[in-house]
Amino acid sequence: MSHTIELRKVSKYYAGEDTVSMGFSRIDLDLDIGEFVAITGESGSGKSTLLNVISGLDTYEEGEMFVCGEDTTAYGTEDYERYRKTYIGNIFQDFNLINSYTVYQNIEAVMLLSGKKKKECRERILELLELVGLSEYRKTKVSRLSGGQKQRVAIARALAKDAPIIVADEPTGNLDSASADIVMETLSKVSADKLVVIVTHNYEQAEPYVTRKLTMHDGRIIEDKHLAGRETAVPDPEAVREHAEGDASSRIVSEILEPAEAGGKMRMTSELRLGLRNTFNLPAKFILLFIVYFFVSTAVLSQYATTVNNLHQSDLLGYNPYFTNVSSDRIIVKKADESAFTDQDIEAVMSLSNIRDVVKNDLAIDSGISIKLRDFYIDGPVYPTSQVSEEALTYGRMPESEYEIVVKVDASSDAYMNIAEVGDSLSGTKVQLTDMSMMQEYEFDKPIVIAGVIVEDEENADEEDSMYGYSTIYASDTVCNELLISMMANSSKSSINFGGTIVNSDFERSIYSSSRIPEGKAYIFEDQSYYYNESKAVGKPLGLTVRNRFFKSDIDLTVGEVLTRDNIQKLLGIDKNEYDMFYNVVFINEEDFNTLFDRGYFQISAFMTNETDSPNTLAALNEMGFTTLALKDSLTDMTGGYSFVIQLFAYARLLIEFIILFFIAYAVIRLIMRSRNSYYSTLRILGATKKNTDAILRTELILMMIIAYAVDILFVVAVKKDLIHVKQITDLLYFLRVSDYVALGVVLLAMSLLIANRYSRKIFTKSAMKTFREEV
Repeated sequence: MSHTIELRKVSKYYAGEDTVSMGFSRIDLDLDIGEFVAITGESGSGKSTLLNVISGLDTYEEGEMFVCGEDTTAYGTEDYERYRKTYIGNIFQDFNLINSYTVYQNIEAVMLLSGKKKKECRERILELLELVGLSEYRKTKVSRLSGGQKQRVAIARALAKDAPIIVADEPTGNLDSASADIVMETLSKVSADKLVVIVTHNYEQAEPYVTRKLTMHDGRIIEDKHLAGRETAVPDPEAVREHAEGDASSRIVSEILEPAEAGGKMRMTSELRLGLRNTFNLPAKFILLFIVYFFVSTAVLSQYATTVNNLHQSDLLGYNPYFTNVSSDRIIVKKADESAFTDQDIEAVMSLSNIRDVVKNDLAIDSGISIKLRDFYIDGPVYPTSQVSEEALTYGRMPESEYEIVVKVDASSDAYMNIAEVGDSLSGTKVQLTDMSMMQEYEFDKPIVIAGVIVEDEENADEEDSMYGYSTIYASDTVCNELLISMMANSSKSSINFGGTIVNSDFERSIYSSSRIPEGKAYIFEDQSYYYNESKAVGKPLGLTVRNRFFKSDIDLTVGEVLTRDNIQKLLGIDKNEYDMFYNVVFINEEDFNTLFDRGYFQISAFMTNETDSPNTLAALNEMGFTTLALKDSLTDMTGGYSFVIQLFAYARLLIEFIILFFIAYAVIRLIMRSRNSYYSTLRILGATKKNTDAILRTELILMMIIAYAVDILFVVAVKKDLIHVKQITDLLYFLRVSDYVALGVVLLAMSLLIANRYSRKIFTKSAMKTFREEV
């Protein structure tokens, strides 16, 4: 018939670098259910080592140990974990409780490790607390209990497993006599249907309760004394199985001797529960881990955003020979039938959620305008005044009439220093707008006046709306439209039909307007009168045809006057000394001029709020019947075809940064979690497997990463909604999409998993006993 525990010639040795020391030697021992065994002896006699081998906290080097008839000689790490989990309840001299847990949670933890559901634990825990006299302390953290109370919690925890064997190393070593008596009395009651083995230096304290005394000296048992008391049970496991359905006492013995069959694996929900509890139950650790993970999360987010930004900027290094302003948020829009835009068309474009503004005269964005001010020039494109707010003004006021403008310079503008010095005196200054390329002055119905000035420093400069070296001019729709008419006149090819003789002008402007000329009339120069019979041109027909990339138009007029050097000043107000500047040109009435060139807007520019959504915006515009060109997609490749290589190197560098960040984070987290080593050591001793501790640790660290990343995402949302406005951060996050945030979340979860697994492997490189000795 098998005994509960059998040791046959068992020895334990400890090997150092150059020495081998003996724990105990060639022990023969049988232990059974119903015994309360006290192992005593002087320090160093081997009693604690024997207890550790019996409890599975330590291995042995020779001999055989049987548990209910099962040979443990070939046990590995997982076998010992199963043995401790199902057969052993430990009580320690230093209690080895989880100080951050309450009394209830300490007992509950061991039951959850044994596969119990949370709702199954409550009744049993309350019974045990009643047994050890701690019912009123169930919600108290064990760190606030006295030594005697902590030991009673440890006893209740050991009993909660329903393990058949209870082992206790100096269970009363740190207690006063009254508390020690309570502990001994409790263990005595427990030993009625369990095997209780204790190690003690104070045998006199245990003597009234124990049923057997073992005395050790120099690694050997020198005394094995059975004391008067109850009889011990020596059940046969086979007989137990045969009579499992018999009387109640048989079922109890069956549960004692074969707990592995009744017990189960720790549930996943219990692993998650303990991981969740561990995340928040130590405020100092939570704060430290949050700081580390928030740093990691923010670093990953910023490194990725910086990489995406840099790659985007490298993509914008190209140029387009046809467009001066190649802002990445600009879309060129034309109608599919190449007709002029109506007001309804403009409204349809503006109705798209990603379109923040529309510039109808987009030719003015790419054609430079020059303004001479004192001894310097302001050069740059023209935008509508709808893009300016009063808050942006540095000097002056917003325009109040159609012929007032606002000028803006930033730190990159050539005129920046001059405007910064005299900007406050420019409001009210009359100016002349000149075409930068042709150096021709534009004529308007009224004088152009500067109303306001914007001076932006480098930090606040809007890179999308500015071009290096240039300023920006904001004008009304009326001025922009008159500019467009003049630009059409400058860029159009013309044909002049002098009574049947057609003269083409493909390169130079040949048609000008004057308010002094009657409608329907044209003034020609003396040299042009020779195209008519006998040079009699007045009253004769004259036809004008103009064509450009947008439209073709014509008008029939009659010759009203022939201009000579003597009459040009009288008829047109042009100085006779400028007579020779006009060659092969015709002057016509302003209304006739507008009939030729004021044909509407055939091309507009739409500016996006978010350029990363340009594919959807382009698709929407195309569905409306427009043809589109996103300027960022039309740039020449400045890398010579090596853009893919540049991207590859950029992402390789990002990966290296992530790896470095991972090891830094692991090193710091390992230091923070070092205080938790005793916790995981305790779980192992209580029977937790590596899988259990891995899952609890992963839950804790992954939850910390999720919390940190969630805070980052909330910050991003606040920035996106302009609740927090920091230009550098806004620019950094501009190109990140929802898919990017999801991908980064996956990366951070993977990093957290790797950190948890690496730390867990570090814990399990040592045996449970070695870890226990180091940590407790």
